[in-house]
Amino acid sequence: MRTKFIDRLLLPAIFGLTTIIAALVLWQLLILHRRVEIQAATHDQAMLVKAKTESELRARTLPLERLAGRWAVRDRADQNEMESDASLVMSGYPAYQAIEWADPSYHVRWVVPQRGNQADVGSDLGIVPGLRAALGRATRSSSTIIAPRISLRQGGRGFLICVPVEGKDMNGFLVGVFRYQDVLSTILGDVAPDYWVAIYDDTERIYSRTVEDPPPAARYVQEAGIEFEHLPWRAVVWPKAGAVPYTKTPLPTLVFGGGILMALVLGFAVYQAETAQLNVKKLAATNRELKKQIAGREQAEEALRHAQKMEAIGRLAGGVAHDFNNLLMVIRGQATLSLNNMDLDATARRELGEIVKAADRASSLTRQLLAFGRRQMLQPRVLDLNALVSQVAEILPSVLGEDIELDMDLDAELGHVRADSAQLEQVLMNLVFNARDAMPLGGQLTIQTANCVLDEAWTLTHPGVNAGPHVMLAVGDTGHGMDEATQSHIFEPFFTTKDTSKGTGLGLATVYGTVNQSGGCVTVSSKLGRGTTFQIYLPQVREPVELIEPPKPVAQPLEGEDRVLLVEDDDAVRRMTSEFLKIKGYAVVEARSAAEAIHWMEGNQGAVDLVLTDVVMPGMKGRELVEQLTPIHPGLKVLYMSAYTEDDAISIGILSPGTAFIEKPFSPDELARKVRDVLGGNGISRSDPLRHGAEA
Repeated sequence: MRTKFIDRLLLPAIFGLTTIIAALVLWQLLILHRRVEIQAATHDQAMLVKAKTESELRARTLPLERLAGRWAVRDRADQNEMESDASLVMSGYPAYQAIEWADPSYHVRWVVPQRGNQADVGSDLGIVPGLRAALGRATRSSSTIIAPRISLRQGGRGFLICVPVEGKDMNGFLVGVFRYQDVLSTILGDVAPDYWVAIYDDTERIYSRTVEDPPPAARYVQEAGIEFEHLPWRAVVWPKAGAVPYTKTPLPTLVFGGGILMALVLGFAVYQAETAQLNVKKLAATNRELKKQIAGREQAEEALRHAQKMEAIGRLAGGVAHDFNNLLMVIRGQATLSLNNMDLDATARRELGEIVKAADRASSLTRQLLAFGRRQMLQPRVLDLNALVSQVAEILPSVLGEDIELDMDLDAELGHVRADSAQLEQVLMNLVFNARDAMPLGGQLTIQTANCVLDEAWTLTHPGVNAGPHVMLAVGDTGHGMDEATQSHIFEPFFTTKDTSKGTGLGLATVYGTVNQSGGCVTVSSKLGRGTTFQIYLPQVREPVELIEPPKPVAQPLEGEDRVLLVEDDDAVRRMTSEFLKIKGYAVVEARSAAEAIHWMEGNQGAVDLVLTDVVMPGMKGRELVEQLTPIHPGLKVLYMSAYTEDDAISIGILSPGTAFIEKPFSPDELARKVRDVLGGNGISRSDPLRHGAEA
């Protein structure tokens, strides 16, 4: 009976004891884990107290430093205004006991109290132990000094924040008075509510939520040093009794084998849970990466659409400018020729002069359109961008006015760029003018240069830009800013938010075209009410700066007796150009097409000194015409003309670099000067029996 009874109880006893041992071991592990958690939580609360105290002390010091900086730049000292500023600071930070103003002799001249500090007026801060030395250090170093452990006149202990003020008319100290308990109560009032907190300045307890010191043998007491202006402060944090339930219950450490069994079970469960969580994290990471790739592709597609739109607008603008230049050629030329009529009265001359001026302004607009279309003629060279910005900055004070402050932040190690200096100066001036107009009530204009490296991700959202080292030029303002709808159109020609009397809407279009033609890009960031910043990125080059001396002017005659074969399909432009040459003494043979010019040359070999031909003509281009005439007249001198720019004519393959070229519209003097340059710069022509022959 006894054996059977024991046999029946043995297996239940084994399972029972094993279960009890496992439960006790698990309970002990939970207790140990709880203790670690409480220690970690207490440490976290101590670090939170440290961080909150440091940040709030800095936040209470910063208004005094800004106020001191503001007073230092004033031309005169106004006590009422100073007290008003101090009151405003105290209203935002109730923890101030008072703000005082002390003269260089350390005597308090006025006090803005929070509660009854008027008695400090006239007192000598220098008699406070240690404070005179601290104020002396503040004066010598021109930096903020904290004077700790001060017995306040109103009772209690506290500290002073002393900020020296050195200005034209104001010298002294701005002193912030703080009572330990008041300022630390406002900082730590809602921090770590389940913990006791005490702050010590060296060995002196300056703040505490309890009247008792932490128990010396307490398990969970944590300390953290407070780093603020060399103050020897430390925070001591320990949990309240209710925050550590069941941790004081002693539990035995039981059988290690049972713990291993429970650990294996628990470890297997944790392994399964962690595996599932890892799979979830991998899936979430894959989804985030997919969303990122989709967003990047959408951004790149949007940038490509914008670039295509700007390219289409640029081509349209360039084509309009080409046709418009031909019209301006006739308008301006007719007005110029009419002005040569000696029988005109003063009124007619004035009206014709207005026509010439209007044509010149229209020509300027076409040049801006060509700049936007990246068809302007550039003269790039290696530049020091800092030198160019500094040169422009010399004239900016008179342009900006007294209510706009100019801030220059130029990188001393800035790399070089290759660009047209004149066009880059115009780009900078356009951005400065826009910034000035955005700040009608004044503000701050910032011009910054820096080196940067654009990566492949940047090039995806900015088509046409190559990755690599670049130089950044930024122009920022604190004006009214722009919304996203306005930003999407600012680089389009004739788009403007200004009155029609204040701009044509081509300034930023010119900036866009010039920067893109120089191989860079321009970006804009703006928010309503917070200002706008334009950033220009230009490729960095390693070549040294090119110093170009301006050529010395050489006087040369504009008249000549040479014969010029003029080939132009536009009748009005051809007649106008012919008149320009004739009034300078040249003999002109006119041809309406390339075929007509070839026919005339075949019958009059060697009868012309120069061929002046349009670049683009129906049937045969100007370059093809010259190739046909060269066998007839070897060594023939040629001058091309076009309403396109030279750079555009070269880029589309109808001219070769270095070819003599003149851009329409041009004046009689400009044409004559270019003709003389091509003919050799002298006004003496070769004798020719056909010099004054018939015109074709």
